[in-house]
Amino acid sequence: MTLSVLVIDEDAVGILDAALIEDAWFSDFNVPANAVGLRRVEIGSVVYLLSKKADLESGLLVVQIGESGVFASVTKPRSAFERIVRVALRQFNRSISLPIQWQPYHEGSLLSVYAEPISRKNQHRIYFDQAPAGSGNVFAFGVTDGPQVLRQVPMDIASYEAAVAGLLDALTIDQPTQDPVGNFGILLSAPLGAQLSGSGSLEEWYERKLSEEQLKFVDQPNDRPIRLRGAAGTGKTQAMAIKCLKDLYADADAGGDKTVAFLTHSSALAHEVVRGMFYALDPSARWAQLQTATGRPKLWIGTLYELAQEQLSYEKKGLQPLSLDGRDGRELQRMLIQDAVEVVRKSPRTALGMLSECQDMATRIQDGNARANLIEDLMNEFACVLDAENVRKGTAEADRYVRGAREAWQMALPTELHRKIVLEIHDSYRDALRKERLLSMDQMIADFGRYLSTHEWNQLRDRDGFDLIFVDEYHYFTRVEAMTLQNLFASRAEHSGRWPLFMAYDLKQSTNDAALGGRLERFRNPGVGESVPVELKQVFRSTPQIASFLRDLDASFPAMDLEGEFDTYAGQSSKTDGDVPSLITFDTGVELIDAILDQAGIIARSIPGGGSQVAVLCMNEELFDLYRSAGRTQGKFVSVTSREDLRELRYARSRCVFSMPEYVAGLQFDTVFLVHVDQTDLSDEYLSQGARRRYVSRAYLGASRAARKLVIACCVERGGRSVILESPLRNESLIETTA
Repeated sequence: MTLSVLVIDEDAVGILDAALIEDAWFSDFNVPANAVGLRRVEIGSVVYLLSKKADLESGLLVVQIGESGVFASVTKPRSAFERIVRVALRQFNRSISLPIQWQPYHEGSLLSVYAEPISRKNQHRIYFDQAPAGSGNVFAFGVTDGPQVLRQVPMDIASYEAAVAGLLDALTIDQPTQDPVGNFGILLSAPLGAQLSGSGSLEEWYERKLSEEQLKFVDQPNDRPIRLRGAAGTGKTQAMAIKCLKDLYADADAGGDKTVAFLTHSSALAHEVVRGMFYALDPSARWAQLQTATGRPKLWIGTLYELAQEQLSYEKKGLQPLSLDGRDGRELQRMLIQDAVEVVRKSPRTALGMLSECQDMATRIQDGNARANLIEDLMNEFACVLDAENVRKGTAEADRYVRGAREAWQMALPTELHRKIVLEIHDSYRDALRKERLLSMDQMIADFGRYLSTHEWNQLRDRDGFDLIFVDEYHYFTRVEAMTLQNLFASRAEHSGRWPLFMAYDLKQSTNDAALGGRLERFRNPGVGESVPVELKQVFRSTPQIASFLRDLDASFPAMDLEGEFDTYAGQSSKTDGDVPSLITFDTGVELIDAILDQAGIIARSIPGGGSQVAVLCMNEELFDLYRSAGRTQGKFVSVTSREDLRELRYARSRCVFSMPEYVAGLQFDTVFLVHVDQTDLSDEYLSQGARRRYVSRAYLGASRAARKLVIACCVERGGRSVILESPLRNESLIETTA
């Protein structure tokens, strides 16, 4: 009999969320006999996947399958299933949010999201009822090729009711298990964050595994802001996760009603890595089940963007935030800025006026070879200065922007005329956003900040605000984002003018200048009182040899007055010795990528964890896009082009990971090939000190992902090795080898 409905209880949903699933699984939904905590029962055309905890009171995910079901027409069934699971997790745990990129749309209890990463060919949307027949279950009932009115999509409620009615029989039937031998298209595994966290319960970490530095942070009282600073690999996120759970449980055990927020700058980092760490520390997932007396989850995990989206309900207003957390979002922003530059270049008013009087800016705009660096500088200027400071042409803020002093890290705009031209480009860019009904992330946060100062939020603050807030990757937060944090606290969280905000950061990992806008006082006093510093210096990720390379690379950072927050790298590795990082020089880029991908494939086939432990990270964005789409490279890697792609790492097998450093921040790999560390990218005469810092930060971030083996690659046709490698070569923390 053809299967028509799939029923999964809420605990089984959590198990399947961490599973490795192939497209073949969607024909029969089989699980092997040795699947821990999961069994399959088939009754008529309904298949039940049930956990050991399943009972008649369990929440249920019900999915319409078969020839007319949700997997029948989608291009990537696995991607669609992962999104269905995420919607179900949110149904059963309100602290989970849906990524902005999925473009969720609500109408009453109905919900729709994109079934897979959207493209011109793939625009399928999945439809859910989050209260079918008045229940607390979730029913995935349909799929369409493109958006439709939710209430016009057919729903077979009779099949849902019949499937739910059969749950009692499914719980009592003891069907023969599947043969444990064979390919079932599914492999149950630990979440990504659990793999990064390593073994050990919360108690074991606290009692024996934390370093003295980490323990000092975890034991800090919750009556003040704390800033946790440390180099890459010093265990900042691990310490934050342990303190978060420890403080959460201490309050719950004492009968308290405190709520906690754990914020990151990336949705995937929050939901794949941080949640995985929590599962590793406490597999019972008590942290996901704790609620206040009013039924609100005591722990909320996600991004500031997701929190803003919840409060402002953009999807109900027909507005779409522009995601910059990924290659697609950056490419869309790049295209809009390029169009804005063209408008300014062709407009008689600006072409015959400002540009005719500012020759070097006119040259940058008209020179195709200089255009890429110009767009990169403008993207950074818009995000970290103009949008972050709410600067608009014709306002008092714009006048201060034009006439005010500039920091060394900012885009080189030496005269008032240069800055007026940038304001013209920015104004055209904002016009394009309005026409497309898009909001930049900075505009969204600016709106959120204003909402948090309204009388409405003042009334809701003690109900919806938080008592403790943890912020990981604080170096990616702009000044405007940082300023919103104080107003997220419930008023009861204040202790003599100080608020319990816990920040983890490493300025040298920041590949944009978000952290530098508005000076660095916000690290010491982020609007919530003077913070207490805790420094981590012991490196747990990398070998002493890689740590030595990072120390020497540190010398390449431009000398910048960053108020004591840009200290010399001081990481000391606690791991055993490994190979000295090596440098390979190729004649051409084609030779480089062919040889490196071959080497990466050989290593991927020989080490535990396979390709998910081998990363090829490209320093140049244009070359990354070129190689990613080239026919000669297909089938050799799993491409990670946004943090949302992190789940794909589980499917790497013998293929390596191909990405850019910023998209794998927070992760670690056994082996890293950092490619195209070329001098050409530093040779632009208009390159600002800030652009040089961002370049070194990208190299530092990429190299610090390596735990055991690090290989640097450059090519002669792009100027040979970058000057930032000279100090490591001199000190022999980097050695030259041949391919």
